[in-house]
Amino acid sequence: MKVMIFVDADNFKGIRRLLREEGRGDRWIDFYKLNLFVIEYLGKNKQYKDCKLQHIRTYCYTGEYTPHLIKKIKDALENAKEEKKEFFRLELTKAEQGYESQKAFFKDVSTYYFFEMRKKPLQFSPTDGVFQKGVDVQLAVDLVTNAHLKTFDIAVVFSGDIDLIESVRSVKNLGKHVIIFSHYKNTAKDMVTEADMFVDFQRFDDELLNKFTHIFQRRETPTIPPNRQKFPPTTPS
Repeated sequence: MKVMIFVDADNFKGIRRLLREEGRGDRWIDFYKLNLFVIEYLGKNKQYKDCKLQHIRTYCYTGEYTPHLIKKIKDALENAKEEKKEFFRLELTKAEQGYESQKAFFKDVSTYYFFEMRKKPLQFSPTDGVFQKGVDVQLAVDLVTNAHLKTFDIAVVFSGDIDLIESVRSVKNLGKHVIIFSHYKNTAKDMVTEADMFVDFQRFDDELLNKFTHIFQRRETPTIPPNRQKFPPTTPS
């Protein structure tokens, strides 16, 4: 059975916060290991124990910090009244740091086989600051499109966002399986019941979490660790 993985990176921020509150550390998804973890985890489920599971591709969806966004914030700061300047300074700092951090991250993951970033430019308004737009729509479109194209038999979705519920229903109506990996407290109840299977991070021990996440440690110059210079395999060895 063919497996595709869809990750909503922004939704995972809520999961990170919950895991931190539970004393599990500041965990980030390790995309190098994610497909191996998913195939191994599903293979142990009785539903799929006699199936040959094949990872097709992982898509990761996120809002992108851009030079255009940074320029818009700088323009707003320059023209702002004094009482708003601090707000715009904070937004500018966040955007500049986010831009540099993302640039290093995108470079790292560009070396991974069968992995694709799906990015939408982050938006800015003087009232709302920086915000994400269109990312969940892109995920929903890709989910349904690939189901129609018969690219996968099983969609593994790392998100509990209620905005995806109609696309989940559409995919199921096409005879595909939809499995949601998320934290129960960060998942809409209707998404839990609509999914063919709901996998709750809250029930994972640290050993299981370590198979697809790592605890974040700040580093000055992001690089790919030596043991990750080669592209990841697509099935557990």
